[in-house]
Amino acid sequence: MALLGLADPLPKHGKTMGYVRVPFSTNDSAYGFIASPITVIANGDGPTALLLAGTQGDEFEGQIALSNLAREIEPDQIKGRIIIFPMANTPAAQAGVRNSPIDGLNLNRIFPGDVRGRTTSMLASYIERALMPESDIVVDLHSGGNSLEYLSCASYVDHLNTDESFRRLALAAAFGAPTTLAMKAFEDRSTSGAARRAGAVRVSAEIGGGGRVSKASVDMSYNGIRNVLDWASILPFPDCQRADTNMMEVEAGRDYHYALHDGLFEPWVSLGDHVKEGQIAGLIHDVATPGSAPQEVHFAADGNVVCLRTMSMTKRGDCVLHLAQLPSDNLLKNLEKAKASTWLKDSYEKNSRQRSRRPKASKGNNDAP
Repeated sequence: MALLGLADPLPKHGKTMGYVRVPFSTNDSAYGFIASPITVIANGDGPTALLLAGTQGDEFEGQIALSNLAREIEPDQIKGRIIIFPMANTPAAQAGVRNSPIDGLNLNRIFPGDVRGRTTSMLASYIERALMPESDIVVDLHSGGNSLEYLSCASYVDHLNTDESFRRLALAAAFGAPTTLAMKAFEDRSTSGAARRAGAVRVSAEIGGGGRVSKASVDMSYNGIRNVLDWASILPFPDCQRADTNMMEVEAGRDYHYALHDGLFEPWVSLGDHVKEGQIAGLIHDVATPGSAPQEVHFAADGNVVCLRTMSMTKRGDCVLHLAQLPSDNLLKNLEKAKASTWLKDSYEKNSRQRSRRPKASKGNNDAP
């Protein structure tokens, strides 16, 4: 197994499986490190895809799917490079919890990180400064974790730059999930903002959750990645099947619903339900107070339920569900264009032609005075 330091260059040939050494000195291990699993598969000229999972450690489906891919793919099958980092927040993934048990930090809320900071901050810095600048595209696999469950979907953060947003939409469409969410959200502390700063295009997927794993959710994560790699002309996928995706939009201030009381949450809806503003979403029961009436949670807007809390015990401030809305006409038009887009292949071929036309470096002019 290879051991890579935080400043070591990534392999450019063959298949390398091993660990990234993240320094971690303890009372019991003065010169120790956390071993973050990594696989790099490279062959010839072509785009580079960075595949992430375990950014939040209680999201298991993507970790399994990427581990399967790392085991199966061989260099002679691909054209380009695939970087697989399946337990991005390694201490959190090892413990099966959302945030790192070492420093309490959520990796997907701390980019760009700091190589001189604590463990999670070092991991964020490594991903943004070492892995993402080497990559053309980034796919970050998520789920609802232990507390939430998602309707299976691809997602991307809608960006004010229309070209950037279109590239993300095309990459999300290539994933081939039944639903695609355009998220109107703040991205700078997440892998989305990190990829943008590094010059890569990032999309995500939210598949499953509830602290459990199903074969269907692992298969959807696996097939979505294979669909993307096929679209990118990195790894052919003969069984490529993309769903006719249902496009939706999510706005944080409107669509996320929170508990305002402590108690036991009883949902009155299911994933995929279409709901109306004012409709009861569920009840929060204060069982500890005899005679106490349950508190009603009402929908603040019309929409479709795409995420639902699976933990009954709920505290004030917990997200109990979120909705997604029908897309604008303009977004639907862009989706049809995005499905036919080959922007990555086109831009990579253009850059390759430009590199081939560059004059070779001069070895000196013997006739110079």
